[in-house]
Amino acid sequence: MTKIQTMWTDDLSVGNTTIDNEHKQLFALINEFYRGIKDESPRERLEELILGLVNYTKSHFSNEEKHMLQMAYPQLKEHQEAHQFFIEKTQNYYERLHAGKLILSIEVTNFLKDWLVKHIKGTDQQYAAFERNLKA
Repeated sequence: MTKIQTMWTDDLSVGNTTIDNEHKQLFALINEFYRGIKDESPRERLEELILGLVNYTKSHFSNEEKHMLQMAYPQLKEHQEAHQFFIEKTQNYYERLHAGKLILSIEVTNFLKDWLVKHIKGTDQQYAAFERNLKA
């Protein structure tokens, strides 16, 4: 099994250094969580890792939404709803793990990875294109 994203590629960039760096950190957190599962880390450590991901995600999404608000991005509401879905799903993983009701597997990590990649390449690229058009 390999890491979910071993290197940053240009197709993931939204053209904003701060947001790109935050996206890189999200990949790093998911990779760390993946390693924790693969290495059969204690449940407490996995809880720490997923809670760290939840908290960092909330911070990143807040920053990204402020950025979109500043440029008057017309699909902000839909973007916020996508963010909320991811936060709720990830928070639910944490709560179920903490309650002993979730057996962690690569499927959880795959959801996190797949959602993030699709979100950046799809939804985030839409606001990046909107911003590029504003500057043109």
